[in-house]
Amino acid sequence: MKNGLKQIEAKESMIAALAHEIKNPLNSIKGANKFLHDKYKFNKEIYEFTGLIENEILRLERYLNEFMSFSRGIKLRLREVDLENYLKGIILMAKHGFKGDILIKKKKDKLPLFVADPELFRQVLDNLILNAKDAVSKKNNPKIEIIIDYNGKYFIFEIFDNGCGIKKNNLKKVFLPFYTTKSNGLGIGLSICNAIIKKHNGQISVKSVEKKWTRFIIKMPYIKRDN
Repeated sequence: MKNGLKQIEAKESMIAALAHEIKNPLNSIKGANKFLHDKYKFNKEIYEFTGLIENEILRLERYLNEFMSFSRGIKLRLREVDLENYLKGIILMAKHGFKGDILIKKKKDKLPLFVADPELFRQVLDNLILNAKDAVSKKNNPKIEIIIDYNGKYFIFEIFDNGCGIKKNNLKKVFLPFYTTKSNGLGIGLSICNAIIKKHNGQISVKSVEKKWTRFIIKMPYIKRDN
C-alpha cells in the first residue's frame, strides 16, 4: 500500500513538473503568435493560420491546467459571488464562436450570495459547457441551458444540452479518471469537476438519453458568511 502511494505521489510530481516546463515555452509561443496575428490582420492567409495556432494553444493550455489540477490537489479560496453577473461573464466567453443559444434560467427571482471558490467553480462550468458545445455540434438547432435554483439549503445548477447524449452503459464511467470517448480527449476533465464539487461538500450527477439530451446536475451547499 505504501509503495503504491509513493508511486502515485511520484507520478503526480512528475506530471506537475512536466506541465510547468511545457507552460513556460507555450506562453512565449502564445505571445509571439499574438504579435503576428495582430501585425498581419490584413493578410487573410496569415491571419487565418495564426488564428488556428491561437485555438490550438488554448486547447493545450486547457490540457495543462487539467493536468496541474489533477497533480497538485485542490485548495479552496472561498469568496462571495453574485451569481447573475458571474454567470453572465462565463456565458459571454462561452458564446464566442458558438452558433447556438446558451441561456441562463433562474427558478428563483432573487438568489442569495453564492459562496465558493470562483476560479475552481468556473473551471467546472467551463468544462461542462465545453462538453455541451461538443455534444450539440452536429445539431441544426443547438441549445445549451444553465438552470439555477435554490431551496434554502442548496444551490442547484443544471447544465442541459440537446445534443448527442451519453450511452446508458457509459453514464457510470464519465467521472472516472482517464475515461473518455473522444479521440482528442484526456479523460480527466470530468473527474476534476467531480473532485472540485466534492471539495465544496457538493454533489454532481448526470442524466442522459442517447441521441437526445444530457443534463449535469450540481448541488452546492448554501454557506452563510458573517459580515
